[in-house]
Amino acid sequence: MHTLFPVQTSVQNNHLDVNPEPDIEAIQWSLISHLVECFLLEQWVDEHLIQVTTTTEYLANHQTTQAQDAQQFLASLPQQYQDFFDQDNPLMVMQINQNRQLLLLVEPAYASPWRLSKSCLPIIHNLNSKHHVDSALLEPVGSAQQLLDMFLSMMDSATLSDVGILKLKESLEVSFIAQQQSAVANITTTVCQHPHWHQTLIAAEQWASLMDRPFHPLAKGKLGFTVTDYERYMAEFNQPIKLVWVAIANSHIMVAEHVKDITIQNPAKYLLDTTQQQKLMRELDDKGIADTHIAMPVHPWQMTHVIDEMYTDDLANGTVVALNFDKLITYASSSMRSMLIDADTLNSIKLPIGVYALNSKRYLPALKLINGEKNQAILMQARTLDPVLSAQLRLWDERLWWGYMSPSHLHDKSAINPQFYQEKPTHLGAMLRQLPADLCDDSIRLLPMASLGMSVYKQGVSHHIFDGIVQDSIQHGSQDNAQEGSTQNKKLAVIACFKNLCDVFLGTMLRCLRLGFAPEMHGQNIVIVLKDNHFTSLLLRDHDSVRIHLPWLARHKISDPEYLSPPDFKNRLYRETPQALIFYLQSLGLLVNIRAIIESLVEHYHINEETLWQEAMISIEESLVTIDFDDDQRQILRDELFNNSYYPHKTLLLPVIARGSDPHGSMPAGESKTINPFKRVKNSG
Repeated sequence: MHTLFPVQTSVQNNHLDVNPEPDIEAIQWSLISHLVECFLLEQWVDEHLIQVTTTTEYLANHQTTQAQDAQQFLASLPQQYQDFFDQDNPLMVMQINQNRQLLLLVEPAYASPWRLSKSCLPIIHNLNSKHHVDSALLEPVGSAQQLLDMFLSMMDSATLSDVGILKLKESLEVSFIAQQQSAVANITTTVCQHPHWHQTLIAAEQWASLMDRPFHPLAKGKLGFTVTDYERYMAEFNQPIKLVWVAIANSHIMVAEHVKDITIQNPAKYLLDTTQQQKLMRELDDKGIADTHIAMPVHPWQMTHVIDEMYTDDLANGTVVALNFDKLITYASSSMRSMLIDADTLNSIKLPIGVYALNSKRYLPALKLINGEKNQAILMQARTLDPVLSAQLRLWDERLWWGYMSPSHLHDKSAINPQFYQEKPTHLGAMLRQLPADLCDDSIRLLPMASLGMSVYKQGVSHHIFDGIVQDSIQHGSQDNAQEGSTQNKKLAVIACFKNLCDVFLGTMLRCLRLGFAPEMHGQNIVIVLKDNHFTSLLLRDHDSVRIHLPWLARHKISDPEYLSPPDFKNRLYRETPQALIFYLQSLGLLVNIRAIIESLVEHYHINEETLWQEAMISIEESLVTIDFDDDQRQILRDELFNNSYYPHKTLLLPVIARGSDPHGSMPAGESKTINPFKRVKNSG
């Protein structure tokens, strides 16, 4: 069976495990599976070109009704393919061209109508192979790149951007290489067993980084990183990263509203210990800039590849001064540009990196930072309006930031500041993140939800973060108990743990929707708080992506935040309908975040998948009863989450082609539709 997760195998040498190797076939299957899902859900070709049949019907249609004929037809395929055809399974048939068909060996799914069977790769059926001795009648697809070429050949080339296709192919190739590297990263398998809370967070970020954005074929590709860069700067490799520092003239720094005195509210004051601050100040004094400049941390990749080139004039005239100070050691989070400190501190830092990830540059634009401040005000107000939210919705404080800005526009925080729409100012700046003090406690574990959607395979053995969490909650029987009984106890404990997670995550998100806003629901952005092996609350980060529906906000006297956006451009943080707001719970919350966790638990613990979707559904149903929704809200939520046959679905790859080479600070995405996962649960019940 194949797996969605990175797998490493071991080379045997005199019965000793030596350097692990990536399982190339597993990685290719994972990429191919994601490509197939995107192809189908994004409707790359008209539905009439895709036929859903069964293996039995397909064999019959190709004059293979006799057992011997069928056996000969399948003879060139490995045994697992022959077994698949023997069992009369569903089969999806696509006409690539006049001479070739693509056969997808599929099974029913919950987040989409079909998904690739874990036993097999797609098959190319060469219809006229008898005339071409070089081509087999049936042959499995060898790579994601080969499959992408076939998918593209089925489309109308006149509608496609050549530059966009090249960008898509480049991103897929880089992602394939990156997955091979990540598969053999030496990742700890005992995340929750670290003695200190900050060690657990850093370890969990390694797990979260392994798949990056689940189900996105391009997620691992970071265009701009070399192979060496990737292993130096990605979280799964757990490498200490020394930030470099520059000094920026006070005349060129825009600051957050909460920075009242930059001489005492600057990055060094929050990030450095006393000895480090003294060493830094000595260098500023020696250079004669202690009173005129503020020291700013810079990611080492950014300094070499962006700052040295983009800020050449500033470096020459002294507006920006490169420093020798390099004493702050950080560790990458799963988002790559958010840097963590391995110490008992509230503080961490988010920095710009001019690398393309998910085909968007990882800028740090002042406009987004300002909108993030506005959103944090909404989140803080919401916590005062709902006692349960006050307990369950925790916030990383993101109201302190500093960014390069030309003096003539330094104090202009209006939407017409032209510098907000220039690339240069987005590459030199920093945002401080401060944790709630009570969460910096060794009795607490902070886990990005993305880390719970992962199985880590080391030398072919699977591990899951739930292993450590449920261990203490399992009631151990006597040694005479059958192994099956203890396995069943473990499964029940895992299901209970998952239900606890759903209650906290889905219940909290539904309370947010009631008040008229949707936080970022992706697993990298939400950190779940664990205390005494029980999930208790959510910790939000990246407040710049909170979405709102003004009529529902107004019901609770939450004012319009008046987001900044380019002139004549409606900011997408505003959602015009309740359904457009609920979209984020459906797409990111359920079809990405919760789905990833479900699929990892199914694979690792062999739990029935429907059971876990059922638990998520029960959690929502309970929240719809217990939360004080207005009647119209409750009905809209029930319709969107349970009654409608379809869910909206984010498109991922066609928007990459459409964008082409246009640089942008946000992931290209569109909207399609998929099946309602709870419809299948209800129908099968």
